[in-house]
Order: sequence, then C-alpha cells, then structure tokens
Amino acid sequence: MAASDLAQLADLKVWIAGSSGIGTSDDALLGRLITDISGAITAYLGRPSLLPRAVTERYDGSGKRRLYPRQYPVLSIASLVIDDVTVPAAPAPSAGGSWLQSGYLLEPWDGAPPGGIQAIDLYGSFALGQPRSAFVGGRQNIAVTYTAGYQVTSEAAAVPSGGGDVAPAQPYGPWASDQGVTYANGTPLTAIATGTPAQGQYLAKLTQSPDATPPAWTIVYTFAAADQNESVLISYGFIPAAINNACIEWAAERYRYRTRIGQSSQTVSGQMTSAYSLKGMPDFIKASLDPFRNVTPI
Repeated sequence: MAASDLAQLADLKVWIAGSSGIGTSDDALLGRLITDISGAITAYLGRPSLLPRAVTERYDGSGKRRLYPRQYPVLSIASLVIDDVTVPAAPAPSAGGSWLQSGYLLEPWDGAPPGGIQAIDLYGSFALGQPRSAFVGGRQNIAVTYTAGYQVTSEAAAVPSGGGDVAPAQPYGPWASDQGVTYANGTPLTAIATGTPAQGQYLAKLTQSPDATPPAWTIVYTFAAADQNESVLISYGFIPAAINNACIEWAAERYRYRTRIGQSSQTVSGQMTSAYSLKGMPDFIKASLDPFRNVTPI
C-alpha cells in the first residue's frame, strides 16, 4: 500500500465480491489500481495531499487585509511574514467586548469535511517598521507557514483498566495518520514504533481481524498499564469517507473494465443488453468528488 493511497485493499475486495471474498491472485493488480486511482483523484481535486502536513507558501502582496491560503482545511499557522517582518497572532474577539488587538486571525474550520478555503485577516494598525496591518503590495513578499489537512483533533478517550487498546471513533472517514496523543492536561505522550509502551508512551498500530472475510485492518492506540484510567486526547489524520468510497468504487469499475475493454454495450443470448459508460471518470464518482475540489479565489 502506497503512502498516497486513499483506500485499503481489503475494502476494495469486499466491494467487488462481498463477504464471499475474492481470493489473493489479483492482489497486486488491485493494489496498483488503488494507487493509480488515488493519484487521479488527488490530481482532479487539485490538492497534493489530504492528510495534515506543514507547507510554506509565498504570495504577492495585494495591499488588502485578507489572504486565502491555497490548501485547506488549515489547522494552524506557524508564522506569517510580510516584507521580512513577522506578524503576531491576534486573539479572537470576546463576545460583547472591545477588540483592539493587532495581528492576524485565521478563519476557523468546523472540523467536518469537505471544508473550504479559509481566510487570514489582519487587524489593528502598526507603526512604521512594525508588523504590518495589510498585505502590502509586492512580489513574493508574503510568506506563510501553516499546517493543513483533514484531522480529528483532541478526540477524548480513556485508557482501559490495566492498559491496552483504544480504537479512535473515525467519525468522518478512515484513520490515515497519527498526529499525536496528549494527556487531558495537554502533556504529550511519546509515540513508539514497536514494542510495549511504558508509562507516558503509546503505540499506534494497524491490526488485522482474524474473523473477518476478507481480513480487515483496524487501527488501535495501545497504552501502558501504568496509564490505566487516564484521560487522553488523540489526534489523527483521516481520508474523508466520500473520497475513500469514490476511490474504492472507481478502482472496482476499472477492475471490471478489463473484461469488456472498449465495449459500450453487450447482448447476452439475444435477450438482454447491458450498457456501459466509457467516460474517463464515471458521473457518480465526479459527484462525490466535486465538493472537495480546491478552487482558490482570486
């Protein structure tokens, strides 16, 4: 499975053959289809990555007080620099109170897909040579470093008695990357790659269900017995369900296409005719993906 894949092989095999299974003879082919379709989807969406990652981008200053980062959803901003001057973050205004703070403010994401382009606004006024109150005109004079991608942030969970596994809720789509765990007070736990966690550590791992047909993979976070009953906050990247399903369905369509290459219809025993679409992207896939396309405003 490639790091850029938007679906799992087991899920594709279930979609194609149901619970009866499809065997393993075509696993390599199906894996290539998932990777190819995943690339086609990200290209169509105009989004190089759906998972949380840090990016640094430069923009031409417009002279206005609002700027739209190219990627979304934006989770946090690490720095904003205008003409080599660092602009501080401004606190959000309180209800009913006066707000005289200067700095930038990020339009928040509500946490649910598909999300959309968010604005960075500048507030206040600054003395000459101090952080700017507008994205002053210039060529490539605005630099923004930020983290963007689909992420469930600080999902509350409790370590079971005696330690052990916690399964994330995955409310909007399948887990795809670990983004850290903290105690309820904000103190971070340390991730380990293998082995048994000690107090203050955790292990994020994919496990295979032996009872599922075909075998299914699930993600669990494993904690130490010394952390039993502790309240923890789990953050993780995810693939939105609509995109995950679109990848599975499109890959399945391409898999079946090999038995009818170039055919737009087929008559069986002179009695029944089946019609097939030869479009590069099926309409039902396009309808699922269109809400996630990245259209950066001018």
